Amino acid sequence: MNPIVISIIILLAVTCFISVWVAASERKKREKLIESLREQHRKERRKTNSSHDEIKLLSRALSLIKEGIVIMDPYGRIIFTNRFARELLGISPKDEGKYFYQAIKNFDVITMINESFNENYRAWQEKKIGDRYVQIIFGSDMDEKVLLLIDLTTMKKYENLKKDFIANVSHELKTPLAAMKLSLETLEEECKDREIAQKFVNKAMERVKYMEQLIEDLITLSMLESVGFQVNLKEIQFKAFIQKLVSDLSEIAQSKNVKIEVDIPENVKIKTDEKMIHAIMKNLIDNAIKYNKEGGKVTVTFKELKNEVEISVCDTGIGIPKSHIPFIFERFYRVERSRSRKLGGTGLGLSIVKLATERLNGKVEVESEEGKGTCFKIYLPK
Repeated sequence: MNPIVISIIILLAVTCFISVWVAASERKKREKLIESLREQHRKERRKTNSSHDEIKLLSRALSLIKEGIVIMDPYGRIIFTNRFARELLGISPKDEGKYFYQAIKNFDVITMINESFNENYRAWQEKKIGDRYVQIIFGSDMDEKVLLLIDLTTMKKYENLKKDFIANVSHELKTPLAAMKLSLETLEEECKDREIAQKFVNKAMERVKYMEQLIEDLITLSMLESVGFQVNLKEIQFKAFIQKLVSDLSEIAQSKNVKIEVDIPENVKIKTDEKMIHAIMKNLIDNAIKYNKEGGKVTVTFKELKNEVEISVCDTGIGIPKSHIPFIFERFYRVERSRSRKLGGTGLGLSIVKLATERLNGKVEVESEEGKGTCFKIYLPK
């Protein structure tokens, strides 16, 4: 055979083999690429399904909680609502994507959101929506705006029950106590010349007075703790106010030979709730007298600071041990039970002081040294 023909045949065979090999290699590459793309797609699908499952799970969890949640985008369009929010505000599941003022059916809530739409944070203490009492919190310090509705209905019912219970019990106790007091006063007159009988009548009268004070303190605490408690601010002449209070407590001070000094400038006026400041100062001055030494001194002072006022009541009494100071504002806590009971203390006075001060957005501090005295300082915003 011609050598040229043989060379051509060999060349064609080699070319054919190379073409087949290249085609097979390319096919394998394509198959690998396709398989890689399929695997990536499967991973993305699994990831998407997992993400969808997590969102569904989160949505279900948020729908089960008793707080209402409304999430909006920065322009006020609704992104998410849970079941409680939808039921409370009349939002339909189809309202997603609408502006809050189109979806929410409560005009007061729409007004509240409008008023604070550009603020970072605002909280409304209590609002009645339908048959429920809710606390409304609006936050927009993130990319989204969030409306949180906290159901206070159960707490409100409990507060009302407690308030009614204390009011009813107090009313029921006041009447027999008044009758007992009247009877004891009559007996006191009849027993003037009988020393032993007079002694027992005096003891009974002390117990009646203690019960009266206890009822008064319970009513005050219940009032301060109620959800709907309103602070009524007004200007009062503070020195005249304290002098009247000192005059009312002068009999107790004289019985212990305790001197009360009032170091308050003449024209000082403070804007506060008169009932609450009366409860605070009465309890502090009364304690300063009762737990003082014979012939001791109580000083009431006033200082005007940059953003607040400082009112202090200091005494030269027995002082409070350091280990007891963290607990003295707890209810019915007494440093010396026998002494406190003997002096007519109910164990509620300092609880009232702390709670009333907090209601006025203030704070209370105490400094004490055993055997040297105690100083309570009240800080109230101007």
